[in-house]
Amino acid sequence: MQPVQPSPKPSSRGAPMTGLPKDRTLADWIRELESEGKLYRFYKTPEWAALRDEVLEDHHHECKRCKEQGHYSYAFTVHHDIEVRDRPDLALTRWITEPDGTRREILEPICMACHNAEHGRDFNGWRGERKPPLTEERW
Repeated sequence: MQPVQPSPKPSSRGAPMTGLPKDRTLADWIRELESEGKLYRFYKTPEWAALRDEVLEDHHHECKRCKEQGHYSYAFTVHHDIEVRDRPDLALTRWITEPDGTRREILEPICMACHNAEHGRDFNGWRGERKPPLTEERW
């Protein structure tokens, strides 16, 4: 008798979480998803979830941009510095080497406010006013 395999965990959109396709490259699959208006499916893969969690944990869930401004916010998301739409081949890449030889992390943990600002989304008033920023001592 064969052991029962657990079924894939359903995503918030009802589709099961599955891994990356084996029959094409990551870049080709992302281009296909984008053309279908389903890029969200990439962000539901276990491969992205694992990388996202790794980045958030390594940065202690601190928003990189808020921290650079001297206050602390909880990072819920990981932002691609190089847009997935522009370089789908780098969608699961955390570090790149610049032409001068320096390594740079291209995934950054950021809070929802910073992520929305990065993408030009303005939800002022949608959830009320922002709370006062946390100081290092309160973090």
